[in-house]
Amino acid sequence: MDQQMSQSIKLRAALTTRIKEIMGKSSATGIFRGGILQTHLLHKARLRIGHELDSCLATRDVNFHASASISEYEINRAALTVAHAMVNPYYVDWDVDRFAEMAKVSTPKSDGPLANTNQLPKYFSAAMIGKISAPATIVDRQGKILTIYLPNILSSSRVEYVNSATKGLRTLLLETITSSTQQSWRSQGFVVPEGGGEFGAGRVTVSPAYFMQRHERLEDPMVTSASYKSVEVQEWLAALSATESFWNAITAVSAPDLFEAGTLAITRIIEELQGSDRTSPPICDWPSIFSRLEIIANRTTLSHRDSGGAPSLFDLLISLGSGHEAKLTLADVGAELDYYPGTMVFISGKVLQHSIGPWGPGERLVIAHFMRDKIHSRCGVSRPPFPTQAYFLQMVGQQDSYLL
Repeated sequence: MDQQMSQSIKLRAALTTRIKEIMGKSSATGIFRGGILQTHLLHKARLRIGHELDSCLATRDVNFHASASISEYEINRAALTVAHAMVNPYYVDWDVDRFAEMAKVSTPKSDGPLANTNQLPKYFSAAMIGKISAPATIVDRQGKILTIYLPNILSSSRVEYVNSATKGLRTLLLETITSSTQQSWRSQGFVVPEGGGEFGAGRVTVSPAYFMQRHERLEDPMVTSASYKSVEVQEWLAALSATESFWNAITAVSAPDLFEAGTLAITRIIEELQGSDRTSPPICDWPSIFSRLEIIANRTTLSHRDSGGAPSLFDLLISLGSGHEAKLTLADVGAELDYYPGTMVFISGKVLQHSIGPWGPGERLVIAHFMRDKIHSRCGVSRPPFPTQAYFLQMVGQQDSYLL
């Protein structure tokens, strides 16, 4: 884990420097006047960053090294994508903390909305954001960020590499369908491609530490998922080591307090469990700051809110696979996001309903990253604050800030 964190910190520094440079040069001046955001200046900054991002996306990564390292091209592409998202806000006219108090986590239904959904418009202004294709954020009336949408942030070479590594889990994924006797909605909606496809279909959950269902008392131990011990999963985690470090770094620059909370929780999990007979292989090799990974292949997903998290513990969803045209629907804000391979989305999954419908051709693969609130509580880690729009927009026009 020390080597993982060292690599993540180096990548974070490189991304931070580049994002500050991009934001600083996007405007001749700051975009606030008397503390008020000037939307016309924000628009100009967005156009400049968008032009640079388009130029980047039109070129190929000629120095891709797969598992060995993250290329300069990948760093620049990610920095431009994050910067564009921060200067492309969509607003909802309510406070996320108050909305979260009323938004209920309930069992998804195939024939209707979640419980309490019809009550929310009585208390909160309806939002109809519509289709989003470019990098963007969704922001509440207090400037708190609810969603960070990063389409095409991953190069085609990186997507192909992760796809190739994940094909090794095909048998494990298919076994989760044939062996499942549960009626949970999470065990439904799988579409097995003809002949089994490249990835099969199914869901594999991997975690270095979680609580067994209804065993979350102080006297109950944290346990490691059985899947973590499988040879296939260990090979997969090893293959994704550098990639996960990159995703950690993107988390660090997009949601800094989330990164710090996740890092501290994983460090304390390792301290508690390392060397015990519950962790073979050792969890010190865990590559992510998120304590739970779900590999999901070829599944439609009912509209739901996530249990087990907290409003500010964002999910990180990484869309992979090939040839599909999936859409991520956020019913509470009336948004539909293009969810093609290479997309990353940070979302307050405890607050916002999200779903994936039929995706047409191709195969859909996602690696979902979660932080669990009760695990963080056991580790003595406070809930992080939401990232804020102001933190990022103050960089715009600060042309020397990246030199500090």
